[in-house]
Amino acid sequence: MDLSKLISNSEIESGVSDDFSTKVIVRSPRPFAEAIASLPSYDRKRISEAIVSDEGGTVVPADIINKEIPGSVVEGLSALLPELVIHQEMMIDVATGSRSIQDVNDYYIARQARLSSLCEAAGTAYDNGHPDLWAWFHFYKENFASYAERRKYVRDLFKPTIEFAASRTPSSTAPREPTGWERVDRTLAKARAQIDTASGEEDYQTIGLLCREVMISLAQAVYDPEIHFSEDGVLPSPTDANRMLEGYVAHSFPGESYKEVRAHARAALSLALNLQHRRTATRKLAALCLEAATSATTVIAIISGRGD
Repeated sequence: MDLSKLISNSEIESGVSDDFSTKVIVRSPRPFAEAIASLPSYDRKRISEAIVSDEGGTVVPADIINKEIPGSVVEGLSALLPELVIHQEMMIDVATGSRSIQDVNDYYIARQARLSSLCEAAGTAYDNGHPDLWAWFHFYKENFASYAERRKYVRDLFKPTIEFAASRTPSSTAPREPTGWERVDRTLAKARAQIDTASGEEDYQTIGLLCREVMISLAQAVYDPEIHFSEDGVLPSPTDANRMLEGYVAHSFPGESYKEVRAHARAALSLALNLQHRRTATRKLAALCLEAATSATTVIAIISGRGD
């Protein structure tokens, strides 16, 4: 497996610890962090070796320091690879006595259903015929006496699907730190998940609708009618994102750059409206729209101080 794909969404940090040993810290969104944590020690060391080598280091730590980025989640088809890795390693752990079925069977069943759905959406086969870990237990007890045989069976079972997932083009928008505006973050996450499973014009139009909702929710989060005023003096309606953001930016970020920042938000909303009503919507337009909405959200978060 190409381990570089598992850390493609990660923040990497290497340096020297207080005891002068080399350390490698890998911070990842969920479920990538969980997938990295589930890897066997030799794979984690391979990640450490690659990072130290890329940065010109010579002393390789035996393991990485794996951390989850708080509040950062990758969903949809972009999460297919880590979900497969977690599932694979869970089956191996159970078959080699590292975990008990009672502790993890519910997680296995839920992930099994999720993987079947994701693989169907991605157009690839998922041939894991073990619906739960008890079924897997009876299968390996009857067919494989050694741990080595069980590991090989599981890795062979998952290899084609993992290779497919690793070869997929990464999602158009990398995960970013949540803003803390719950509805904005939730809708952006939904749009990111949707774009990875979208397959037709109507699906891409839905991305436009979600991005429009992001811009409206963003405007509602920062707009205060007592201190923010639109350029034309019209009191914005609750869904008039343009005027609300215009008033907010003019008050919070005055000066020469005001017009450029306002134009940035206006363009993001225009892209969303265009995509929402475009009957010939494409994935490329949806990706542009999502990136614009994400970028505009980041800009307003910076202005508000949430980007500090």
